[in-house]
Amino acid sequence: MKRKITEVSVFEFFLCMFVILIHLLSEGVNVFPKWSVQSIVFFTVTRLTTFAVPAFIFTSALKLFYKFSERKFSYIPFLLDRIRKIYLPYIIMVIIYYVVFIYAFHIYEFNPVSLIKYILNGDLSAQFYFIVLIMQFYLLMPVWILLSKQKNKLFNFIIIILSVIFSVAARMIWAGEDYTHKIFPSYLVFWVLGMYAGMYYNEFIRFLSRSRLMVYAGWLVFAILHSVTSYMEYGGVINNSLSAVFVVFFCLFSTFGFYQYAYGLTESLESRGKGFFISISGASYYIYLLHCLIITSAQEILNYVGLQEAMIRFIITAVVTYALSIVSCVLWATAHNNIKQSFARSSARRSRKKAARKRYL
Repeated sequence: MKRKITEVSVFEFFLCMFVILIHLLSEGVNVFPKWSVQSIVFFTVTRLTTFAVPAFIFTSALKLFYKFSERKFSYIPFLLDRIRKIYLPYIIMVIIYYVVFIYAFHIYEFNPVSLIKYILNGDLSAQFYFIVLIMQFYLLMPVWILLSKQKNKLFNFIIIILSVIFSVAARMIWAGEDYTHKIFPSYLVFWVLGMYAGMYYNEFIRFLSRSRLMVYAGWLVFAILHSVTSYMEYGGVINNSLSAVFVVFFCLFSTFGFYQYAYGLTESLESRGKGFFISISGASYYIYLLHCLIITSAQEILNYVGLQEAMIRFIITAVVTYALSIVSCVLWATAHNNIKQSFARSSARRSRKKAARKRYL
């Protein structure tokens, strides 16, 4: 039986924190004057944490193929499980956001057709596109299973190279389009690498250990290229035709480098401390869905009380968002898991009693 890879949970804890930070920084990016120190700092930090969503794609594939490499895969039960765990909570949250935006903040007027479009397009709130994106990978699961059955190393290498080309090409062809980040080709390389990392997990960890310096050096090079050229383009100085290349390779090196860090951190916390990361990681999907509603609510309240100082708004919103989203979602996830476990134990007891009665009949 394979060991539980708790380093993924530690890694996803940081990714979850980065996603929240990206959305917290967005107001400052839009408000601060271009080329001001605050604008450069907020923009750069945003760019340096944008690998979080590609990394979530990577870990989604890694966990699936780490699990399914030793199990029989059944498509329909798998898809129904993904709909139940991923898509239904998403639909519920879209409806909640829509109701709040209409009746609390008066941003929209109710329109059932618009609501359906928001659900399908994932554009009611900034983070919702990820669910539309990840569901495409789940729907294509038979394709990934077919690829995973090919154990030839040369074949795997060719698939990885093609996935890099497809991801870069998709971002170049559809650059600037609203749907670029909602279609799976833009993130194909992260899914494919996650798939192979899950299938050959021990080899993947050894590769990270051997290639640590190369990964960190690659991260440094592409972090600089990505951050500097992105801000110069944002400032109207250049038109960066290589943006897609820089983004893809920055996200790849960031994912590998930070995963290496999370793996080492998990080992150092093996006897104590990692439960904190795991508990938050277990609630990460709920945090992902909820945090933008808290950010929007906090900003609307600050508007109402007339607080306009951008840095103070950022600090207050950050404290409120991290505190409320983490505490509420961890409590919800814990309660939900306890109810499930209690139900499972009750079902097991009923089954044992039923079996015992049959023996005496």
